[in-house]
This record gives sequence, structure tokens and C-alpha cells, in this order.
Amino acid sequence: MEISGRTARQTLLFSLLVLIISMLLFPTKYGTELVEAPLIYIVYELVFYGVVIYLMNRHLSAVQLLASAGLCLIYRYIMGAALGGLIVIMYQWQLKAAVLAGMGSYLPAVLLHIAAAPFILRPAVQSMYPAPVRRTVAPATDEAASSGTTTFAASKEKGVQTTPVAKPAARKPAKQKAAASGASAENDGFNRAAKYIGEDGSVLMAAVVDHEGLLLGRFSRRNVDAEDWAPFALALAGENRSVMPRLDCHDLERMDFLFSDKRVAVACEKSYSLMVVSERTMDEVLNIRINQGLEMIRKYVAERYSEKLIANAEKTYV
Repeated sequence: MEISGRTARQTLLFSLLVLIISMLLFPTKYGTELVEAPLIYIVYELVFYGVVIYLMNRHLSAVQLLASAGLCLIYRYIMGAALGGLIVIMYQWQLKAAVLAGMGSYLPAVLLHIAAAPFILRPAVQSMYPAPVRRTVAPATDEAASSGTTTFAASKEKGVQTTPVAKPAARKPAKQKAAASGASAENDGFNRAAKYIGEDGSVLMAAVVDHEGLLLGRFSRRNVDAEDWAPFALALAGENRSVMPRLDCHDLERMDFLFSDKRVAVACEKSYSLMVVSERTMDEVLNIRINQGLEMIRKYVAERYSEKLIANAEKTYV
């Protein structure tokens, strides 16, 4: 379980916003009184958190739902304590009375914190318990069977969203996989570029793949296997190269795919492709990092592998 810096900053920002609103509400009770909530209200609160979190993350198990609801409860108490500290500073209340008011007595702020907690913590919960990605193999057509390729579609549990059907490159034998692993250890320039892109907290996987589907460099986190993703870089590029010329679009350079919980970017060069899988984000910082990683790879190829790779590429395309 790993929470990215972007998620932590987003949570902190929304928490500060809720605290500011709570301080604006504090002078007025809006028809309520300071109360002492019985313990049974904590059970109701946990049930509320569990229902909201389940509606937003239907893949969670009962234990994960309970843990997430408990996290929301702890977060709400922390917010109440922080509000109590602000009350002491702004209104010179006694510390104990101010903290009790922020955590349970002052209803407008307490209800606001309860309502906001599961939504503010939603990115953190999704980072702790990411949705599983399921793959279903579609029946092979006669054409696919004769060519030795397999069509596939990726779907989420209880979801209706699917990715376009693609024909991935054939799986490599074990000996070729071992050779690819040895090559990736040798080609440090490709690994350096992949790791540089992976320094962005939202990146789940970055891989450099040659024109035969072999891994030249890789980076991954959260148990995302680069060998499972990398071959589809060629499949995605091949499918789009066969379609886009009909729209008078040529020389494919980059593709971006947005899904409900992920973003997949594929940059195509003559001798290799770069595939990056990340959390769904529109942050331009990641785009800049991908471009810089590509530039690192180009320089490395130009210095050590340009003649060999270009020769292989020319033979491939002839």
C-alpha cells in the first residue's frame, strides 16, 4: 500500500478548505446547541462511511470497508482536534472545551466533517486498495487462429467499460524472456530513463520495448508487471497505424488512453516504443517527464546503439 505525494497534497488542501469553512461557521450555531453525542452515534457514523465508500469503491471487501470507515473516523477526530486548536487561537477558549467542541459538541462543524471525510479520503482509499484489473479472453476467430494471435478485452469487476480489442504480440519463449532480462540489465540508459519517469508518484509502470516486443528497460511499482504490459505497446501502435491513414494521419508519434482509474501513454520511435501506465491524471508535470525520458533514450541510442538499431529497423520495414 503506497500513497503518492500528489494524493497527500490533495488531501491536505481539501482538509484546510474544510477547516476554513468550519471556522467561518463557528460563531453561529444555526439553531443547534452544544451537545454530548452518545457512543451509538459513532456506530451510525461508521455505517455512513461504509455505505459511501462502498458506493465509490464496489470492489472492496468487508474488511477493507471496515478499515476505510475506521480511517474516516480517525480523520474526522483529527479534523475536530485541529478545529479546536484554531478556536483556542481565535476565540481564547479553554483547550479542553475547544477540542471537545470541534470533535463532537459543535454540530455544524461535526456534520460538515462527517460529510466531507469519505470524499476527501477517496483518493487515499483507492491508493491503498486499488481496483483489480481483469482480463477476459475473447473467442479466437478463424483469422486470428490461423495467424497465431489472440484477441482480448480488459474489463473491471462489475463494470461495463472495456478497452478496444487488440491483437497483442505473441508471447516470447522462456529463453527469449531470459535474454530480454539480461539485455535490460546491460542497457542502463533505457533503465535510467524508465526509472526517471517512475520518480513521478503517479507512475505505475514505465517500459522501453524494441520493435520485436523485448524489454530494453523497465520500472514498476505496486506489483504492476512490466512484462504483462509491454507487449501491448506494439499491438496498440499497430492497430492505430492501420486505421489512422484512412483519416490522412501518418507517422504516429504518441498515443494517450484514459480509463476510469488509469492513464496509458505510448510513444513510438523507429526502433523502440516507450509505454507509461499511471494513475489517471491531467498533470502536465508527467508529460514533461515523459518527454525528458524520451530525450534521454534518444541520446543513449545515438551514442551507443544507433547504427545497430537503425539497421535492424530498416530490415524490419523493408
